[in-house]
Amino acid sequence: MNNGGVTDRIFGFARKMIGHWRGGLAYVNVLSSLIFSGISGSALADVGGLGMIEIKAMRDEQYDDDLTLGVTGASSTVGPIIPPSIPFVIYGAMANVSIGALFMAGLGPGVVLSLVLCIYICIIAHRRNYPRHEKAGLSEKWKAFVDALPALMFPAIMLGGIWTGWFTPTESAMFSVVYGLIVSCFVYRELDIRKLPSLAAATVRQVGPSIAVVVGASLFAWVMTYEQIDKVVVNGILSFTSNKYVILLLINMILIVMGMFIEVVAAIMIMLPILTPLMAVAGINPIHMGVILVLNMMIGLLTPPVGMSLYMLSSASGRSFGEVTKMVLPWLVPLFLALALVTYVEPITMFLPGLFGYL
Repeated sequence: MNNGGVTDRIFGFARKMIGHWRGGLAYVNVLSSLIFSGISGSALADVGGLGMIEIKAMRDEQYDDDLTLGVTGASSTVGPIIPPSIPFVIYGAMANVSIGALFMAGLGPGVVLSLVLCIYICIIAHRRNYPRHEKAGLSEKWKAFVDALPALMFPAIMLGGIWTGWFTPTESAMFSVVYGLIVSCFVYRELDIRKLPSLAAATVRQVGPSIAVVVGASLFAWVMTYEQIDKVVVNGILSFTSNKYVILLLINMILIVMGMFIEVVAAIMIMLPILTPLMAVAGINPIHMGVILVLNMMIGLLTPPVGMSLYMLSSASGRSFGEVTKMVLPWLVPLFLALALVTYVEPITMFLPGLFGYL
């Protein structure tokens, strides 16, 4: 999709819709990530694909790099929260939780996260007095919508198919590959079929290390369970407090620290044996915990020393890792605020799964 014009159309559509607001491209950055997250399910795919377009466009219009890189990194965290989501699939399979319910639960937090980022952008844009651009007319917006429609159909078809039971998440992934090829090769005609072997090879190189991490994390999780380390941690926390909200705070603190050092799939596999008994004792719904866990891990992608999104932003922008880190750190404030809302205002997560009968 990155090579086939899909991301370009998404960005162009978002720009026509809200690009006229003060600091418009920063809002476009968030909206584009919100749409793209319904396709990719990955924060790193957002930074590495859509982020390249966003950074170039914002630099061309003289936006400051701290805003450009900060909003690009922060908005990418929406990727695995809005369904479909790779971490939700991993968590659902391991925790024996409905993946469809997790996908439904991610919609509310994804929107809340986007709104919090937009409020933060609004404050910065007015403080720095960024210019407004001429508002696109209805004909321009309609043309951009029609051009982007094949791309916008991705999340509608994939999620609609999963929620209606037409196909499983795995079958949805296969469908998205076929649909992506059709759109990129025959609708937008920007992807040369002769490039498919090299793209497939690049995908294997990206996926291979993740599989190795999963294998290693599975062994580590088994060792933790066998040695009953999970019981030691659980007993330690419960000896300190049995209050649900304090336990949630401690869990968030542990997950944030873990996210600084460990990849998301490994963290899910390592933490589940510890979280499962805590959820049972504190009365935390596993679906709610799944969203909290994944959001913590996405924030971890923006924290040194092992923040993969920071490294990708550094590569895409030509800035050093240290410079990128300084620019992105202030954006942790709205992310932590969104995390607090998702953690303690449970209906944000649980309303839609309950409404559609998943609970």
